[in-house]
Amino acid sequence: MASLSLKNISKVFPNGFIAVKDFSMEIEDGEFVVFIGPSGCGKSTILRMIAGLEDITAGEIYIGDRLVNDLETQERDVAMIFQNYMLYPNLSAYENMAFGLKMRNIGRDEMDQAIRRAAEILDITSILDKKPRTLTRAQQQRVALGRAMAKDPKVFLLDEPLMNLDEKLRCQMRREIKRVQEKLGATVIYVTDDQREAMDLGTRIVVMNDGVVQQIGTPEELYEKPANKFVAGYMGTPQMNMFEARVEQDGKRAVLCFSDHRVLLNEERSAPLLEGGYAGKEIVCGVRPEDIHTDREFVAANPDTRVEAVVQVYEMLGTEVFLHFQVSNTGFITRTGTESEARPGDTIAVCLDTTRIHLFDKSTEITISNR
Repeated sequence: MASLSLKNISKVFPNGFIAVKDFSMEIEDGEFVVFIGPSGCGKSTILRMIAGLEDITAGEIYIGDRLVNDLETQERDVAMIFQNYMLYPNLSAYENMAFGLKMRNIGRDEMDQAIRRAAEILDITSILDKKPRTLTRAQQQRVALGRAMAKDPKVFLLDEPLMNLDEKLRCQMRREIKRVQEKLGATVIYVTDDQREAMDLGTRIVVMNDGVVQQIGTPEELYEKPANKFVAGYMGTPQMNMFEARVEQDGKRAVLCFSDHRVLLNEERSAPLLEGGYAGKEIVCGVRPEDIHTDREFVAANPDTRVEAVVQVYEMLGTEVFLHFQVSNTGFITRTGTESEARPGDTIAVCLDTTRIHLFDKSTEITISNR
């Protein structure tokens, strides 16, 4: 396996569209890095530039200590897996896995050992003689993964490989891919627009938007300390609740004023606002659904963050409930348990956990609270 070094790479298409803007990242040997973002953000373009399927406009790409800008795809020692698997329908699973090795003039015995070693890891030895049309989607995905593994590449590149699977199979194959990656110690770069997939798989996640990196970090860092409003809203299901508030000062504490409500912050959360000169200014506040509480004990213990809300939707999802409610003209959603007695039309008291509230500059949308 190998490390990767991406130095100030950019991609501008002939029509002038800037797909990737000055992206740099160091990827360690054995890392599982996931690129995520909305469609058209540039994540697949970066993958294709690493693979040599897309020319770069500027910058340098190193695989290990080798500059690969001018190398053809087959010279870069990478393996790419696409969402449609690209299996040859007239070839057996074994022959599909052998195809790339034959192109590299690998000897028959060495090729057979590589294929059977990969098949054993993926538990597909029993289907090696079958054609793709007779296989399930999960088996086809394993064959595509096995074909990549048999090449023993320095880097695995996966472009939304689970997109065409149903949710049950996606979960199953996520576990399979992670198991194989850990067993091989493989360097993997994975592209998806599914943030749950990214959180499950990635040792680090790259969040992109409009060709620009918004934040690089572990799943925990992105969820707990988003760098800006975009990352905060993109990571997490349901999405983070966002609302605008005016900051007022009450001694050493800041007060968030929105609609006709006042929420008093503790001194720790107040400090970056007051020290940053935000008193009297509008900011954007974010609070995750699990950080809005409706239970009586929490509400009674936190009168400074209590607001009145009108329930609009009761959404029961097995062991948890999503309550959609309005605070004046602002919509919120909270995650709670099935013991909640609130129903549409009810007026209830809710409390924001201000120890976990996220604060963003209104103009730049950059975090104030997570610096």
